[in-house]
Amino acid sequence: MKGKILLSVVGFCALASGFSMMSFAQVAKPVSPDAVAEFDRYEAFATAAYSSANQVKGSSALVGFNVGASAKLKKWFGGTVDFGDYSISSLSSGHVHPTMTTFLAGPEFYIPADNLTAFVHVMFGGAHTGGVSIGPDVSFAYAGGGGFEYKVSSRLAIRVSGDGIRSSFTTIPLEPGASPHAHLNARATGGIAYRF
Repeated sequence: MKGKILLSVVGFCALASGFSMMSFAQVAKPVSPDAVAEFDRYEAFATAAYSSANQVKGSSALVGFNVGASAKLKKWFGGTVDFGDYSISSLSSGHVHPTMTTFLAGPEFYIPADNLTAFVHVMFGGAHTGGVSIGPDVSFAYAGGGGFEYKVSSRLAIRVSGDGIRSSFTTIPLEPGASPHAHLNARATGGIAYRF
């Protein structure tokens, strides 16, 4: 009788320790502080764009498009490249139809939230103006600005941004030489971004 009781107690203890080990195996392990959080590393965007045109005398607005791509090295930091072409002008007098093309690249900083991500960037590159007789028609340019992206699905987001693009074109058509004055063109964009 004592042997049966002892065998029952040993069996119960073995069964209880087995359940304890199974439940311990199901407990989530703590995440290491060095573990990298999952995030979309790459993004391509396409937007409609508006830019002031202070580099061309008498022109007040240019409308066009803006495309680019971003790569994140960290959840909060990455780099972006940006190409813009603006050609529809509010200037309608005479034969002057100014255009502007920009190519910029630089670091970008992110403030991520659940569905909304804010970003700020500083970009450097060049700008080209056409449609008017301005020389030189290529200038070093840089821009500072930022915006927001609202995630609407696992891959798509709505993107809006604003920048100030600084360049040094002459302000009077047919005026020779480089302009000693830098001009700031405000730019606003809105469109979609695809994350992958």
